[in-house]
Amino acid sequence: MSPTATSKVTALALCCGVLSGCATGEGNQQLLGAGIGTALGCGLGYAVGGDKGCAVGGALGAAAGWGVVAQYQATQVRSAAQDQAIYGVTEPVIANKVQIRKGTATPSTVRPGSKVQIDTDYSLLMPPGTAAQGADVQESFALKKDGKVLTNSAPKTFRRASGGWVATNKLPIPQDAEPGTYVVETKVQAGSSYDTDEAVFIVGS
Repeated sequence: MSPTATSKVTALALCCGVLSGCATGEGNQQLLGAGIGTALGCGLGYAVGGDKGCAVGGALGAAAGWGVVAQYQATQVRSAAQDQAIYGVTEPVIANKVQIRKGTATPSTVRPGSKVQIDTDYSLLMPPGTAAQGADVQESFALKKDGKVLTNSAPKTFRRASGGWVATNKLPIPQDAEPGTYVVETKVQAGSSYDTDEAVFIVGS
């Protein structure tokens, strides 16, 4: 590899590192949506074909940036006692267990250039005497259309108290988003216990 090509690849690696580094931390994941895809696509294109490659790669990257999280946060909405009272959990669990109660997309119909909010309500059950310790919970999602995955998030691990939680993802809709039905599949996992749920929204023309 020539010195010039090496420097381009190095620059691309630094770009990826900086952008991913800005995306850490719950409640402060202010990502740049399709702009991240554009920047990474441009970097890849430039590493291959210089300025012209940047233009082509940037366009491809913007398309690949469909549905990158604009903001993510999770809030505890029920204590363990409240969760038990609502859902009638009577038998104590012997290991940490998660169960998704409901997934919703708001609004259910959106237009290109707007945002859709995905809320996933789930319960974390813990064995007696362990609630004070909390548990590590992984949360992730995949965006699909016509059975194909458009984008997905790497699992993120957070320490959660037992009870009910609502995880919220806000997804920007690209200006050139194809009209139709989209599905966001959310997965929540604690140890060997996991659950999945789907929220559906429609992009209008």
